[in-house]
Amino acid sequence: LDVIRDLDSSLVGSEMCIRDSFSAVKLKQTGDSKEVILDRTGLPKRKIPALNHVQSRFRFDPNRPIQLYPLLADDLTSPIGAIDDIVYSLEVTGPPGVKFNLTDGLRGNLLSAHRLLSTREMVFERLVVENQILTESPPLELTNEEKRKLLVRSLFRSHDAGMEEPYYLYRFCGTNNCTSNPFQILDQVVQYSLLERMGAVLYRLPLNPQLYLRIRGLYPNPQQRHLVRDEFAAFIEATETQQRKREHVKRINALKRERRRAAGRSHSAEATG
Repeated sequence: LDVIRDLDSSLVGSEMCIRDSFSAVKLKQTGDSKEVILDRTGLPKRKIPALNHVQSRFRFDPNRPIQLYPLLADDLTSPIGAIDDIVYSLEVTGPPGVKFNLTDGLRGNLLSAHRLLSTREMVFERLVVENQILTESPPLELTNEEKRKLLVRSLFRSHDAGMEEPYYLYRFCGTNNCTSNPFQILDQVVQYSLLERMGAVLYRLPLNPQLYLRIRGLYPNPQQRHLVRDEFAAFIEATETQQRKREHVKRINALKRERRRAAGRSHSAEATG
């Protein structure tokens, strides 16, 4: 965890990225085409606006980025790369071919994968490939020390969890989902007033994280948010990015076909046996 050294002067911002991966965007028919319906803030309306996925974004001074080294490298004098914008995100995962579903999410039959990845890589996955809606809160008004602690606790949370924790969409005690974790980490760091501390009991369900921030005094203007797609428009539209998308989709489709063939061979073997 050498990355955490000297963060007081290099960590310049932390935000909450809020992704809707549960609901489609509302559309209306306009002639022969469909048009996205916008809300009063100019952002796309969603069919189920309350359900969201929450990520923590950390931005660093570009002159003092995170330096990257090969895994298990002893020599830390020659970095192989650098990034100044990362995301902490808890993702739900399961056996190949098993997607998130309410039953397994409530019963703990899926795993929690705590990820730290570059924001640009997250944009490629969620916006370029999956075409999701991703909004971002204004930078949280935290002190330098609180920003540092938020990042360090996110790093250790990911490290300690590994790939051994079950995912629980909701439990009265022991909720472990994409929204509860970022807010639990945040609540360990920020000094709240009494009323804000009472409001901080809300964090378990992936429902309206903007409200969760507001009752903590960290989101004073609910109209002040933006689409991450706008920020990364040049990257998304770049020829190299679109070529990588085509190659990625082709590879994923090939894996799906191979899984279907393997499943077919398995069923055939069972029938003949």
